[in-house]
Amino acid sequence: MNLEQATFHVEKTKSLKLKEVNFKIEPNMKEQKRLFRTSLYKLTIIAEVNNQMYEFADYNLNHKLISQLEKDPSRFLVGAEPPFLCGTNWPASGISEVVEANNVPLDSLIITDGNNVIATVYNAEIPILTSWFKNLIN
Repeated sequence: MNLEQATFHVEKTKSLKLKEVNFKIEPNMKEQKRLFRTSLYKLTIIAEVNNQMYEFADYNLNHKLISQLEKDPSRFLVGAEPPFLCGTNWPASGISEVVEANNVPLDSLIITDGNNVIATVYNAEIPILTSWFKNLIN
């Protein structure tokens, strides 16, 4: 898929509506060409919760990230600084305190600002999110 096709695909992709959060992809994708390897597509994942937008900018959406989400969502992490879209298995970080204080199910994903849970993606919704990501890169 080239950059034009990928951008067109993102523009035509509907938002993913989960119980607490709507995920969208910003239509402006950036292609990073690599020698001897396939191009990477950097895009911005937008989560909308209670009419508030949270952006995870310039993230590499690739098969490795999706595989991580499928195999071990508890160690999944998107975001270099708050907010984070992450799993719940981060015992040496402040995220574990947030998970415990908010009684988040341990098999879920959360969006957190580092102090509060902004939204929860429940375990039953993770396969939906995963397939949505897969459709974006195929």
